[in-house]
Amino acid sequence: MTLDPQEITIVSGLPRSGTSLMMRMLAAGGLPVLIDGLRKPDPDNPRGYYEFEPVKQTKSDPSWVAGAGGKAVKMVSRLLPDLPPGYRYRVVFMRRNLEEILASQQRMLLRKGIPHDPVADAEMAR
Repeated sequence: MTLDPQEITIVSGLPRSGTSLMMRMLAAGGLPVLIDGLRKPDPDNPRGYYEFEPVKQTKSDPSWVAGAGGKAVKMVSRLLPDLPPGYRYRVVFMRRNLEEILASQQRMLLRKGIPHDPVADAEMAR
């Protein structure tokens, strides 16, 4: 595979859909990844989250995009519409059975002492 230094690879999907695993696989395959290491590995993602905090503010400050060419970056699916035009994006969208996603999310929240919220499950399922 030839890497395009201008193309930005966006790894996206619902939370708990395998985006961190895909980022790790891309990095192992030689694709540079855009991460900041702020969110540390924990029992829910013992090999790390592979996140880049500025992604969460893309709508108000998309300046990070200019330096993302030739790299992979993780972005939850609801933020994809915030990506600015004028760049070439390749989106790797992770698909996982919704029941598995919700079960994984529930286990993570229980480990953190946060009670189960069926409304949040219904919202994610929409």
